[in-house]
Amino acid sequence: MSGASVVLAITAGAVVWTGRHGQESRASADERVHVTTAVVERADLSDTRTLGGTLGHGRSRVVRSGKEGLVTWLPRIGAEVTRGGQLLRVNDNPVPLLYGSTPLYRVLRDEGTVGRDVKVLVDNLRKLGYDFGEQPQVGSWVRPRPAATPTSDGAGAEGETASADAASGKSAEDETASGKSGQDAAPSTRPTAADSDSDSDSAGAGSPAASPSPTPVQVRRGEGVLTAGVIAALKRWQSRTGAAATGELGPGDAIVLSGAVRVGDLLAEPGDPTGGDLLSVTSTVRQVTVPLEADATSSVRRGNKVTVTLPDNSTVRGHVTALNSDAQSADQNAGGEPQLTVTVSLDDPDDESVRDADSGSVRVGFTSAAKKNVLVVPVGALLALSEGGYALQRPGGRLLPVETGLFAKGRVEVSGPEISEGLRVVTTS
Repeated sequence: MSGASVVLAITAGAVVWTGRHGQESRASADERVHVTTAVVERADLSDTRTLGGTLGHGRSRVVRSGKEGLVTWLPRIGAEVTRGGQLLRVNDNPVPLLYGSTPLYRVLRDEGTVGRDVKVLVDNLRKLGYDFGEQPQVGSWVRPRPAATPTSDGAGAEGETASADAASGKSAEDETASGKSGQDAAPSTRPTAADSDSDSDSAGAGSPAASPSPTPVQVRRGEGVLTAGVIAALKRWQSRTGAAATGELGPGDAIVLSGAVRVGDLLAEPGDPTGGDLLSVTSTVRQVTVPLEADATSSVRRGNKVTVTLPDNSTVRGHVTALNSDAQSADQNAGGEPQLTVTVSLDDPDDESVRDADSGSVRVGFTSAAKKNVLVVPVGALLALSEGGYALQRPGGRLLPVETGLFAKGRVEVSGPEISEGLRVVTTS
């Protein structure tokens, strides 16, 4: 090469070229770097990271009660509890399991109460087979009706209404089933102040002083309405479970969790007060948990596909469903950095190899990056240019500039105007 010296050196898996682009080099007999050739191929490329995990039933969560009292019964470890099933007993009253995402944070008592917690009750009653008529539509307006305070003779305004319905042969539940109750509770347009005044005036002279009518509430998406039919269905369900049929449901009367659970550990005993942790539960489906350092989370996302190697070396596929911080690990680690627990759901948890596998250690392969149908060469074919960037060398010595992409398993994605499938290039042995 006229006026230019060429030096090849191996650095970090790539060859450093100190010559000029496009110049031809002549192979000398005393060439220091032994080279061979490789062909540019089109292939799928993925970067996989393997971590240790544990096959079990997923991350556990602690169950507490929102009601004061004494624990009188707890299930056995390993028991599975489904919707409507008894999770524990407090003051010898059953505390059933309901499915949902909003816990019971108030007493559901008054007809016309609107909220996401009501939706939890409505959905569960329906799934348990109870009929209570139609729910008011989203966007309709509902005027709450506070439960009447009993009078000296034990009946209130609500009792008088119930008596009138009985005399006519109709119940609130019958009206709800026919759609009438839902229409009365949910006008299509917002009630005005005049409507409230007329309601008060309609009480007539000689009637007890009426309190101002509650402010109408509009039903939003994801909310339920406590209709007379729902209250009647709640009473029937309470009676069937052995609880007092009050038609009311409040904190601690039921436990709301995301689905069926398996009892993992008992943290209290019968006779203990309900103020602390009572038991821990997990999913009923076998899952894999993987501890992950917080600084390594950039390559793991919900929905990522993984491959799980079981203790017998068979493999099954799965995907990441959750990443949860483990605050306790911060105290255990010298740096005080919390770990993340990655939950992996198996695509086929009923697979025979999964059912037969003992709970214990497994290996989980995470695909952090993947490219399909790209041009690839061995990493040793890359020439790192002194002026920056990379090139591939043709057998005759000509350099072809390239852009690099994903590095994985000793190969690298390349692209460039002169790079094509089948091109032969020089690589280190």
